This record gives sequence, structure tokens and C-alpha cells, in this order.
Amino acid sequence: MLPAAALRWVEDVTGSAVATAVAMPGATSSQVVALTFVGGRELVLRLHTKLEWLAAEPDVAIREANALQALSGSDVVAPALVAVDPDGGFCGQPAVLMTRLRGNADLSDVSPARLRSLAVAVRDLHRLSAPQSLPAYRPYVRADERAVPTWTTAHGAWLTAFEICDLPAPAGPAALIHRDYHPGNVLVDDGVITGIVDWPNACAGPPEIDIAHCRVNLAVTHGLAAADAFATDAATDPRRQAYWDVVDCVDLLDEELAAARVGRSADSEAAIAALTAMGASGLTLALVHRRLDEYIVDATGRFSSAT
Repeated sequence: MLPAAALRWVEDVTGSAVATAVAMPGATSSQVVALTFVGGRELVLRLHTKLEWLAAEPDVAIREANALQALSGSDVVAPALVAVDPDGGFCGQPAVLMTRLRGNADLSDVSPARLRSLAVAVRDLHRLSAPQSLPAYRPYVRADERAVPTWTTAHGAWLTAFEICDLPAPAGPAALIHRDYHPGNVLVDDGVITGIVDWPNACAGPPEIDIAHCRVNLAVTHGLAAADAFATDAATDPRRQAYWDVVDCVDLLDEELAAARVGRSADSEAAIAALTAMGASGLTLALVHRRLDEYIVDATGRFSSAT
């Protein structure tokens, strides 16, 4: 159910009446609603409802709005910004209203053609400089927060990963990065990419982070072979990529830390349900943990070999 305040705001800024409002699948950190207006116009409304995220990053809505504005007119297809409620003064929660792109996320396809298209799309993004309105990249997990996962069977690899994270970051160019780039945020229609969505984490940072994040997501949903096949098309310097692969994988522990702080235990199951809704199959919590262990062992090994 779309909150009444949000509905009023949407109709005020568009001057049109909403005919239908339907929750979109796959969202785990916000409420994303597909809106159809009288007359047929379609928009998407993102309401930021995750309180711990807002407490840490209260500017998340304006960041997405700034990213969408920066992408306007570029070769990167993304939603166009319609309006933003930065602090939730109108909607009750911070909100971004944007155009709707055709297509859907599809996690089932890891064909060579699909992986190449993902690599080409992210390379196009990284040709862009980040505007000054976006923040600089920073890891999600601070050094004093790191803890070896309780579920791991690769304790030593995680400790090695923490040591790698403490090393100086390898030098390299900064670019506009999505920060949550993975197949679930890349829409396709009949096998062709129609746009990249979900931009609240956009920032200025190392392009390798986007490649790393896509790699670890592919590893979780399909195994290391899919991650490696994508990296063949996307990665550049092996050592620099291995470093950011490690850092990004450690960053995934942020969700576990956040869940522990508020006493939740169902976040991982919710994430698996979201991945399944977008086409991933056969995922269980045990399988995800095993694949993350395999990934961190591989990433730390590649870094050590390239050093």
C-alpha cells in the first residue's frame, strides 16, 4: 500500500492521478513502487524505509537524484529524475521519483553474450567523471568492525582478507561508479540491456569496485566460473582488481553487522528470496556461505600471486 502522503506528493509534482501502484520485486533496502497514471504514463517511486541505512546516510535520496542528473545525456541509460523528496518532508520517508525503463532483471542468464554485455555497460559508465555533488568512495565496514563470519570454514582466508584491506589501496583513476553494480540492477529486454537502475550508492571511486561487486554477486548466484568469465571481459590490472575483489567481499559483511545491531536474523533469507524472485535458482543460505568462502579464498590467493 502506497502511503497516502507519498501518493499526494507524487500527484502534486506530476499533476496527474495515479491509477495503480504495484510493489516491484527484488528490493531489499527500500520500497520500490511501479506507478501507472491515468493516461498511461509510467514512473517508479523509491521510498527509503530502512531506518539504519538512513541513520548512517541520511542523504541517500539526494545522492541518487544527483547521480541520475549526472547521467542525463550520457551514453549510460538510466532512469530520468522526475522529483526528489530529500528528507521525507512530503512523503514521510526520503523518496526519489523517476521514469520507468522497459525490461526486467534476469539473474538466470550467465551466457557469454550476457556477461560481455554486462562488461561493456560498466565500461561505458566508467568513462564518466563523477560530479562534485557525489561523495567519494569509502568501504562500508570499518577496520574496527571486521569479524570473521561465524559460518565460515575458511577462517584463515578471511583473516588474510582483513590484512589485505589494511594495505594502501593501489593507485588508479577514479570514475563515476554505481557501487552496487550486478545483474539484478541491469535491466534486459529480449536479451538486450535496456538500462541500469538503483543508483543511491553512486559515488566517485575506483572502477574496479563495480567489477568486484558484479563478480561476487555472480559467484554467489552461479559460482566462481561465472565470476571469472565476467572478469575476463571487464577487469584490467590483475593485482588492482584482486585487491578490490577482497575489499568488496569483506564489505558484504556490513549487512550481517547491521542485522546484528538491530537484533535481526532474517536479512540473509530476505536477500535470497529477492535473488530468487529475479531468476536465481537453487540458492540456500548454506550454499551462499560456501560460495562466499570459495570466493574469498580465490580472491586472497589471486592477490598474493599477483604481488
